[in-house]
Amino acid sequence: MTTTNHTIPAEVAAHVLSHFGRGGYPASDWTEALISLIDRADMVHRAKLCTAFPAYGAAIALAKYDQNGITVLRQLTGQKATGLLCTNCGGNAGPFNLTTGQCENCADGNQQ
Repeated sequence: MTTTNHTIPAEVAAHVLSHFGRGGYPASDWTEALISLIDRADMVHRAKLCTAFPAYGAAIALAKYDQNGITVLRQLTGQKATGLLCTNCGGNAGPFNLTTGQCENCADGNQQ
């Protein structure tokens, strides 16, 4: 699926990547709550939130619905597309448990 292309600032891309455990860096508490609301909202409320916060709406849509969305968001932040990142520690050293999205160390409880 290809989503509509909006201007997404690097900071917004980084916040959304962090929310989905794919790199980036965390947003403030308020902004993380906003991202979480957009992510979980039904279609009507998501549309309202995306009207008020179009960059976050576009970035979340990329992350959730676009096959290359995570790669696009990483490019916007200047982060190299490294393939899979652990949803727990953010590392890219595999092997990965594709069900949990965690690297082997995190899945085994050996996070460093």
